[in-house]
Amino acid sequence: MIRTALRPAWLALLALLLVVVVVFYQLGMWQLGVSSSAASREFAAEQAARPTVPLSEAVRPQTTFPEDGAGRSVLVSGSYLPEEQFLVPRRLLEGEEGYWVVTPVQVADTGALLPVVRGFVTEPAQADRPEQTPVELTGTLAPGEAPGPGGLPEGQRGSIDTAELVNDWDAPIYDAFVFLVEERPDLTAAAVRRVPPPTFGESGVVWRNVGYGLQWFVFAGFAVYMYLRFLHDASRRRPSPPDASPAPSTPAPPVKELRP
Repeated sequence: MIRTALRPAWLALLALLLVVVVVFYQLGMWQLGVSSSAASREFAAEQAARPTVPLSEAVRPQTTFPEDGAGRSVLVSGSYLPEEQFLVPRRLLEGEEGYWVVTPVQVADTGALLPVVRGFVTEPAQADRPEQTPVELTGTLAPGEAPGPGGLPEGQRGSIDTAELVNDWDAPIYDAFVFLVEERPDLTAAAVRRVPPPTFGESGVVWRNVGYGLQWFVFAGFAVYMYLRFLHDASRRRPSPPDASPAPSTPAPPVKELRP
């Protein structure tokens, strides 16, 4: 079988097989990528279509984060507490690594604190501290994060962990935070870039495109199977070499003895 596979015609067929398998694999991976992108677009459209509501209609302080709260656009009135501001390192924005600038707002109608991601900076020195004046902001609601790494410099936290903040802040807090979209008046410096709110959803794929991707992988496997099958059949049909053993010789007739 190996001897057959090394023939020029079969080597050319093997090269064609490799091209086909690579193309089918790339098409399958492309469909998987499309599935997640399509899901993100669908969830983003659904999230954007939800109306902005007052914070009190979406979540209350010291209560569990609501199941439908992620991605809600909320309106918040209160005042920033700049002395409680902190940075969250190792965050990305447009491929750059830097820090989230998180400043709590003391909500006017409850007195509870709500962490606000005011923006992103690449260096801690770029993070301004807003004035403690009344502010009205619109933001996208998100649940508190899991605990992050420790051992960070003063003024930094590994994540927006509301379970940790409740022990450090001397006031009731919301089990949530918001990504700032707009604030009135504008109290954030231009160096602090807005962080686009993430898209929240229950699933990250469109299964139709996943099925298409799996089909391309099956096609690639079938192409390999057919090549091996044809190669096996061709190696079995190879003619046997001629028998090189000498033909048996015919014995000479006996010589008669002549008597005088």
